[in-house]
Amino acid sequence: AGGDISMIGQFGVGFYSTFVVADKVEVFTKTCDPAKGDQGFLWSSDGSGSYTITEVSDVPRGTRIVLTLKDDATEFSKLATVKKAAQKFSSYIDFPIYVHEEGEDKPVNKQEALWMKSSATADEHTQFFRYLSGNSYGEPYYALMYQTDAPLSIKSCFYFPDPDNAPSRMFTRDPEVGVSLHSRRVMVKKHADGVIPKWLHWMKGIIDCEDMPMNISRESMQDSRLMEKLSMAVVRRVLRFLDQQAKKEPEKYMKFFKGYSYYLKAGILEDKENNHGRHKDELLKLMRFECSNKDKGQLVSLEEYVSMAKDGQQNIYYFCCPDRQTGMSSPYMEQFIQRGRNVILMYEDIDEYVVSSIEGFKDKKLISVDSADKDFELDLDPVEDKDDKDTRQLTKDEQKELSDFMRGVLKEKVQEVKFSDRLVNSPAIVTSLISPHMRKMMKSLMAGKEDTGMGNIPVTLELSAKHHIITTLHTIKDANEPVARIATEQLFDNACIAAGTLDDPRILLNRLGKVLEMVVYQGAGYDYAKGEYTHPPTEEAKTKAEAPPAEAPKPEAAKAEKAEKAEKADGPKFEETKA
Repeated sequence: AGGDISMIGQFGVGFYSTFVVADKVEVFTKTCDPAKGDQGFLWSSDGSGSYTITEVSDVPRGTRIVLTLKDDATEFSKLATVKKAAQKFSSYIDFPIYVHEEGEDKPVNKQEALWMKSSATADEHTQFFRYLSGNSYGEPYYALMYQTDAPLSIKSCFYFPDPDNAPSRMFTRDPEVGVSLHSRRVMVKKHADGVIPKWLHWMKGIIDCEDMPMNISRESMQDSRLMEKLSMAVVRRVLRFLDQQAKKEPEKYMKFFKGYSYYLKAGILEDKENNHGRHKDELLKLMRFECSNKDKGQLVSLEEYVSMAKDGQQNIYYFCCPDRQTGMSSPYMEQFIQRGRNVILMYEDIDEYVVSSIEGFKDKKLISVDSADKDFELDLDPVEDKDDKDTRQLTKDEQKELSDFMRGVLKEKVQEVKFSDRLVNSPAIVTSLISPHMRKMMKSLMAGKEDTGMGNIPVTLELSAKHHIITTLHTIKDANEPVARIATEQLFDNACIAAGTLDDPRILLNRLGKVLEMVVYQGAGYDYAKGEYTHPPTEEAKTKAEAPPAEAPKPEAAKAEKAEKAEKADGPKFEETKA
C-alpha cells in the first residue's frame, strides 16, 4: 500500500495540463468492482478553481475523459497529432493504447520494452536498434543491456552503431543525444543530455530509472544530484563494457576505435572540465595508438606500451606528428630509434590537447620527444661511442663561439642557441616550452590575433657538435661571414620545417635562390672567401654556360655580355638576405 501511495501526485501534472488546451474537462467514471455499486459519476471543471461532481447513469465501468478544446488548440483534435504524442511518450507502457481509426480501434504502442527483459536475442536487438534509429536497415556493432538496483534502480539498453557510419565531426557542432530517459516505461526526456555526455551522443538506447521524479514536468529534471548519480553509473558501465570488448575481441574493437576515437578523446577533455576527470582512468584504457616499434597500422594500448617498456623506464614517450613517415624521419626521433626506445605516435590534432590534460598513465609520466629540457632517461640504454678518429667535434670554446655568432644572426627568432647530445644524424632542431605541434595549433587558433604574442613564442636552437655542417660552419664564420650568415638562417629554417612550425615556406625562396647561386658559382670554381675563381672554366665551357640563347632579343644579349664583363672583373656577388 505504501508503494501505491507514493505514486500519488507523480503523474498529476499530466492531467492538469489538459486545461492549457481545453475550456472544459469532463471525466466520466464508474468503479470496476460491482460490489461497490453500479452508480456512475461525472467530474467537470473549466479550470477556474472549482469543479462539480454529479451522478450519471449509463456509464460503462472504467473512465472516459472528454476535452472541449480551445479555439487555438484544435491541432490536438487531429488523429496524426494524437498518435504522435502517444507513440512519443507512451510507446512502452505495459497496457495497450488504441485510437479509433477507420471504424475500428487500432493499437499505437506496439513496441515491446526490450530493456525490461533480462536478456534478448540478437534479432530482437537488431529490430529494436532499427526502431530507435528510425531506419529499416542496419545492425548494432555492440549491444549492451544494463540492469542494477544500486545505487539506483536502472534498467537500460545501449547500442553502438557501426563505426563505418560514425558521425562526421564537420556536421555535429551541437549534436542531440541518441539515448532517451524513461521512468517506469514512460518517457521523461527524449534526449538524455543530463545523463549521457555529448561525446557519447552517437549511442542509441534507453535508460529507465524508477527513482527518477516527475512531479514537475516530463521535460525538466530538478534533482541534479540524482541525475549526476545516474550519469556516473551509466557512463562508467558503458566504458567498462567497451574495455571488456577490447580484451575479448581486439580486432573488432580496433575498427570501433578508429571510427570513434575522436569522441573518446574528446571525452577525456570534457570529463576533466565538467567532472574533474572522474572517468579518466576508464577512458585511457580505451585509447589505442601506433608506436615506433610496431608495424604501420598496428595499434597498442597504453597498458601494452608500459609492458613493452625497458626495465626501469619511468616515462611514456610520445610524438605528435602528421603521419608515420614524417614522424619516423623526424630529427626528434633519431636518438629514440638509435636506442630502440619505443615511442607512441599520435596523428590527430586533438591528441596534443589530450596529453596536456592528463598527468600521466598510472605512475608513468607522458613526455613528448620534441620537448625541451626533459629527462629522457638516457642512462637506461647508453649508446656505444663509435671510435671514429676522423670525426671532428667542436670544443666547448668553439661551441660558445659558434652559438654566439648564430645568436647574433638570428636575434629575436631564438631565445637561446645551445649544443645538445640528442641529435644523431641531423645538424639542428628547435625546441620550446610548448611542443612544436602544439605551437603550430596555437598559431592556427590565434590567426588574426598576432598582437597577443602567442604567434611569436621564442624557441631554442639545439645543435650537434659532431655534425659536419656545424663544424664547417664554425670554420667559415670568420673567413666567409656572408655565407656563414646565410647558412645559419637556412639551418634555422630547416629546423623549423622539421618541427612543422614554419608558417610560410615562400619566405625561403629568395634565400634559396642565393644558395643555388652559390652552389652554381662554386661549381664553376669561384672561391667566395678569396673573391676570385681558383680554376676558371674552360673557354668552351664558359661559351656554353654564358652564351645567351640564339633566339634571345639583342638587348638581352647586350645585358648578358655586360654582366659577364662585370663578373670577370669583380666576381659574383653573394650577399646576406635580410629576413
